[in-house]
Amino acid sequence: MSKVRRKISAVYSDFINEIDRMERFDATNQVNFASKHMTKSQLYQLTESIFFNVYRDFEIFIRDIFLLYCQGKRPLSGKKVESYLMPKSFVHAEDMIRSSMPFLDWTSVSVVIDRADAYLKDGFPVKIPYSTNRTKLEDYKKIRNHIAHNSVQSLSQYKKVLLRYLGVIPLRAPVPGEFLLKRSITHGYILLEFFSIIRQLATDLVS
Repeated sequence: MSKVRRKISAVYSDFINEIDRMERFDATNQVNFASKHMTKSQLYQLTESIFFNVYRDFEIFIRDIFLLYCQGKRPLSGKKVESYLMPKSFVHAEDMIRSSMPFLDWTSVSVVIDRADAYLKDGFPVKIPYSTNRTKLEDYKKIRNHIAHNSVQSLSQYKKVLLRYLGVIPLRAPVPGEFLLKRSITHGYILLEFFSIIRQLATDLVS
């Protein structure tokens, strides 16, 4: 069960600390693999686990800061946030947004952007960072879904990510753990690029 939050700074700090922890875990795995204390298959599985955990924690992060913004809490810059809701508490804000829905989806980029437009004036401070990173976030969701489901449907969407990054769809689609370790032009390999983009997005969302 998620914590009941009161401060934007605490949510941000917890999430950044978790990214740091996962980065250290990944670095340890790389050392263990290079020293032959880990098989390639084990490395791929652990890489998928790292990605999945950070993605899940990002879902919690965006949920928490969104509900705090709906309470009128200000980002770290101190800029005013105008909420169209008047919730009594963090939990009440979530109940008001959820209404009759069984749960709130925080994985859909378009849903989060629409939700920002609906409940926050000008969507501030969520809409612009989300819109700017839309393509990456949609790709990360496809990777997450294929790790979670490994179905024909998830593979079809995952292959779109492979095409975008690799330029072609390989005859044998790499498992997500293998793909995430493929070279990135800017960050060594794709998992590190993911860490960097999610970290910057989190910073932009609270700035």
